[in-house]
Amino acid sequence: MALIRWQPRQPMKDVQEWSPFRDLDLFREEMGRLFGWPSSGTRMSGQLDHGCAPAVDVIQEEDRFHVRADLPGMKREDIQITLDGDTLTIAGEKKREHEEKHDGFYREERSCGTFSRSIVLPASVDSDRIEASYRDGVLDVVIPKSDSAKPKQIKIQS
Repeated sequence: MALIRWQPRQPMKDVQEWSPFRDLDLFREEMGRLFGWPSSGTRMSGQLDHGCAPAVDVIQEEDRFHVRADLPGMKREDIQITLDGDTLTIAGEKKREHEEKHDGFYREERSCGTFSRSIVLPASVDSDRIEASYRDGVLDVVIPKSDSAKPKQIKIQS
C-alpha cells in the first residue's frame, strides 16, 4: 500500500506518492551547492519522480564489476543503460494500470514513474565488452575492468 500525500486547497494533479527520502535528497543537494561539495552521482531515493526506486547491488570482483538491479514488472524495452566515462546509469519508466469493478462501483487507476540510478565506478572499464541481461525482474550488468585497472602481481628481484 502506497502512502499518498494530499494537501487541501491544491488541485488533484498535485497528489503524489510520499517518499521519505525525497526531502532528504533535496536538502543534501542544497547543502552541497551551498558548500561546494562535489556530487556523489547517486541519491538515496534513486532520483525518482514517483517513488519506484530500484534496489541496486554493485559487486566488485578482481576483473569485473557486477551490477544487479531489481526492476519487477518492467519491460525490457522500458529500461535504458548508459556508460559515460566511469558512470553507469540505469534509467527507465515504470507504468502500472489497475481496474476494479464491483456492483455500482468502478475504479481505474494509472500510474507511472521514472527513475535514474547513477553509479560511479572506481576503476576504468572495458566498455566494448559490457553485457546486460534481464530476467524475472532482475537486470544483471557485467562490466569488465580494463587491463590497466586489473591487479598485477609484482615479483621482487634480488
